[in-house]
Amino acid sequence: MAFSFSGGIMSQVQSGILPEHCRAASAAIWIEANHCRAAIWIEANVKGDLDALRAASRTFADKLATFEVKFPDAHLGAVVAFGNNTWRALSGGVGAEELKDFIPYGKGLAPATQYDVLIHILSLRHDVNFSVAQAAMEAFGDCIDVKEEVHGFRWVEERDLSGFVDGTENPAGEETRREVAVIKDGVDAGGSYVFVQRWEHNLKQLNRMSIHDQEMMIGRTKEANEEIDGDARPATSHLSRVDLKEDGKGLKIVRQSLPYGTASGTHGLYFCAYCARLHNIEQQLLSMFGDTDGKRDAMLRFTKPVTGGYYFAPSLDRLLAL
Repeated sequence: MAFSFSGGIMSQVQSGILPEHCRAASAAIWIEANHCRAAIWIEANVKGDLDALRAASRTFADKLATFEVKFPDAHLGAVVAFGNNTWRALSGGVGAEELKDFIPYGKGLAPATQYDVLIHILSLRHDVNFSVAQAAMEAFGDCIDVKEEVHGFRWVEERDLSGFVDGTENPAGEETRREVAVIKDGVDAGGSYVFVQRWEHNLKQLNRMSIHDQEMMIGRTKEANEEIDGDARPATSHLSRVDLKEDGKGLKIVRQSLPYGTASGTHGLYFCAYCARLHNIEQQLLSMFGDTDGKRDAMLRFTKPVTGGYYFAPSLDRLLAL
């Protein structure tokens, strides 16, 4: 998909930013048919020089293109994005004006674990994702130091491990999602801001609560996934904390989140969002963690964030030209 720089150069969006490429014949069974079945997220710090990082990004893009041709049924996509300091160094300080380091929110309830590089791989096939992740490690090699690698999976009926359907509020339709996720104009055209945050669930704590209390906490019914009216749900419900408007317009983001973990150990949700404005993401975080009105998201009763980072994903053209 092409976007125009202000100077007229066409810009291609990195393939993992918009989820439409993950549609498949079986997607009719999904609620929105807008999610892939599996993903891998890799966060890393840079330990080599910037020229090595630039070359590695180009090499990985070439490898990705080969995999996309080899496995068309996988509907493969990937994104390479950069933290604030790394992006400023790579770009000479040009563009991504909203980008900044992630900071703790809610007096530390949401910790900051900002790294330099994010690699997001997603498709309908985990085996292909894993192969692409191996190719990424070969491409980036010694120029990065991996700090976090998480493998996510699509669970039953697009539900989070809590049992609630996840991503219902995602913008509907390809055009709308593109409008929300991708920067249209200027030097950043075709790019997107990215936010990742890994949540660890305490499902034993959740299951001690009645279904009614769980539904009031989330703001939706659990089985039927029906929204509870605003007057009937608490101001601390998750839906109330993230369904925000400014000047009558919703502060929307495009979610690419997935459950992760093991049955016997740590598990939860890997939250991943793309947006043309970092502002939308930050306003939701400020609301969730009580930094706007002192009210915190009620779902903190059973889950907690353990990581958090902001990144900027340039257009594919710009990535290759760094």
